[in-house]
Amino acid sequence: MDDADGVRVREAVPADAFSVGALHIQDERERGGTVAPGFLDAFADAWLRDRARRTWIAEDVRGRPLGVVHGTRVQKLPSTHRPADAWFHVSLLYVAADVRGLGLGERLLRALLDWAATDRVTRVQLNAVPEARTLYERVGFGPPSERLMELRLASPPPD
Repeated sequence: MDDADGVRVREAVPADAFSVGALHIQDERERGGTVAPGFLDAFADAWLRDRARRTWIAEDVRGRPLGVVHGTRVQKLPSTHRPADAWFHVSLLYVAADVRGLGLGERLLRALLDWAATDRVTRVQLNAVPEARTLYERVGFGPPSERLMELRLASPPPD
């Protein structure tokens, strides 16, 4: 979708792999991470192979990537007591520091939600950092149900 402010939000395509990776690198660096040599290529390759992942990107008129949201769609199997719908887990919402506060995060989330409404997705979930809670609430996110539980397993050894 194009806007009068010169920013376009659209679903990412394979040619965007390095832009999506560059936004991830920016996020990692803001969190204090160190990016190893070759990370961009490794990220782009992994992103291109991941068929369950959906990604939206915000860019300016020159094509500079300004923000990204992506995650994974999970399809439920058919059951006799519930429909075979799907849910979506947002794994990253990131907007470049110099363009925060302009509504790009909300536009990215709304693009994802517009798609979800057309693809039988009945629930979108994310892990909310405190700094973004008001954004998520403005878009309609709230606390999960009382039934949601989690068990964290030990991390597998590195390859």
